[in-house]
Amino acid sequence: MASSNRESWEKLLRKQIHSNYGQGWYVIGESSGRTKLTYQYPNEERKASNTLSIEWKKTNGLQILKAIEFISPLVRNDNLTLKEAARRWKSQFIGDDAKAPNKAWQDFLIIPPKFSYKKEEYKKAYAEYEAKLKATKVDQFMATKSGLRSKAEKDWYTRIRKFLALINKRNAPKTGEELVKELARDLGDITADQKNRYIKSWCDILNYGIERHSMPKRWTPPRDTIVKELRGSDELTRQDKLVPYIEEHDLLRLLDDLESRDPEMFLATGLIAIFGLRISELAVLSVDKNENLFVGHIKNNKNTTNKKRKARRVFACDLIEKPNLGKKLIGWYKSKLIKLPQTVLTQIELVEEKRSFGDVGDAYTDKLETNPVWKEIISKNPKIKPYSMRHRFAHQCHKGSANPISIKDAAKSMGHTVTTHMNNYGSYTDELAIEKAFERHAANRIEA
Repeated sequence: MASSNRESWEKLLRKQIHSNYGQGWYVIGESSGRTKLTYQYPNEERKASNTLSIEWKKTNGLQILKAIEFISPLVRNDNLTLKEAARRWKSQFIGDDAKAPNKAWQDFLIIPPKFSYKKEEYKKAYAEYEAKLKATKVDQFMATKSGLRSKAEKDWYTRIRKFLALINKRNAPKTGEELVKELARDLGDITADQKNRYIKSWCDILNYGIERHSMPKRWTPPRDTIVKELRGSDELTRQDKLVPYIEEHDLLRLLDDLESRDPEMFLATGLIAIFGLRISELAVLSVDKNENLFVGHIKNNKNTTNKKRKARRVFACDLIEKPNLGKKLIGWYKSKLIKLPQTVLTQIELVEEKRSFGDVGDAYTDKLETNPVWKEIISKNPKIKPYSMRHRFAHQCHKGSANPISIKDAAKSMGHTVTTHMNNYGSYTDELAIEKAFERHAANRIEA
């Protein structure tokens, strides 16, 4: 009786397979207790077989059918081998079950091909990439990095390519620690900070594979002490690494030149420097009925993404030679008498589609770098960056008045924490600023 029941469910399963997926697909139970899937290619003598990690028993009939439903179109329509199609089916499974099917790193580290000027070759490669994305129904690592600007995204693709190139070698490292060590050795002559970005990225990938795709624990990344050794140390001090602020006289020259040469860039540059904006915040400005300027949010933070956050009000720190410039900039922006540069506006329009603000900043920077006064400023101090205008704002808050702005208030206006402010902006000073501070101190001495 038991034998009759077994034959009955197996026969019924095979009929369902043929009915749903056509002739050519066969299943049997192996001596190991798992399911063996075979495909007979039409009009050929060729066959292909693969063992699925599904126990061969009646209660797993639906699971077997679903596996063939996934695999069949990959073999028949996309011309994948049965082995590759079955591997992609296995890669769907996520969990801590020790018996869960093994996955390959390329199942969830899917990136587009590098751009090539050989158009036909590139089009073919890109079509294969899109087909793989469609066929591989599994969480993708890069989906966790949404909101990156183009350059940051390309940097991640470079790191992933290096990771996959090594892990797919014949004699590839067998543990996460060995892998990261070998990758770090090949980084060449770059700074410790640059090395650190690569190493931390590879550690992120390893942790993602273990946590989200049940990759074996042997891929656990190296301990922090080893990461520290691999990155090495820089000769530069923290003070040396800080992006310097733009001097007031240089900013004045730049704004005067832009006002006469390019009013749109004058508006954008004035807003950034006078209100201490992040460059990409040009995309999220608004003015209320009282002529106050507000800034929306551009940063994606997993702890705050789904929370409604109020726009922050920003305040002007005018140049001494241009009093009330902040008020004038707000008026021009609100009235649209002067607009932001067209290249910047184009990128602002694409923010929602790209889910990224970074290209807004890139568009502004590209245009600024063509200005002759800006070229002259950076020729004298190559460390000056467009972000130096935001740093100028922080410096002036604390050093540009006999009544300095408190760190707490400056940080609030700039949209970051007090700790961030102290780490990145609180160390700025120079000989002239110190001299003036002691002069103010001397002029207000009391007996103590």
